Amino acid sequence: MSIFLVLIISFFLISIPSTILHFTHQWFKHGILLHTFSAVNESTWEHMKLYVGPSLIALIFQLIAFNGSYTNIFNAMVIIMTIEIFGVPIMYEPLKRVVKNVPFVLTIVIFYVSVLVALITEYFLLVNNIQFFSEPLAFILILTIPIVFGVFTFYPPKFLLFKDPITKSYGDKFEK
Repeated sequence: MSIFLVLIISFFLISIPSTILHFTHQWFKHGILLHTFSAVNESTWEHMKLYVGPSLIALIFQLIAFNGSYTNIFNAMVIIMTIEIFGVPIMYEPLKRVVKNVPFVLTIVIFYVSVLVALITEYFLLVNNIQFFSEPLAFILILTIPIVFGVFTFYPPKFLLFKDPITKSYGDKFEK
């Protein structure tokens, strides 16, 4: 399968489930695993978290589709997840300071732009065989990301990114 087709399918494997995960907490009020990957409130942190599970699904798909063609796939996925996760606050928070009420459509655009930029970066990393870490270390980092998000879902720091702007609360309001 061509790299372009794999990355296009990956875009949908990340963006569609990420969008659905925004609502799953309202549909299913209990479940540690689900809440580790779905948004439990409207904080920036919870929107950053929406990429994690779908990116892991995309990684599994890419491992199968690329079938060993690239030796830096875990490195690329660490970078993808980093760009997706940090793309939200980097684009959204300054905009929120200037505009106060960021239009809903613009928040959606920011969400999808993060995925797009991440996958364009992945293409560059894969075709140029760029590695920042050893592949085993990159794999460990990939596994660490959902653990960190899971812990901070239930034990969030009292910090700006973790505060729900609507309820003014932190973390999983349904589980407390």
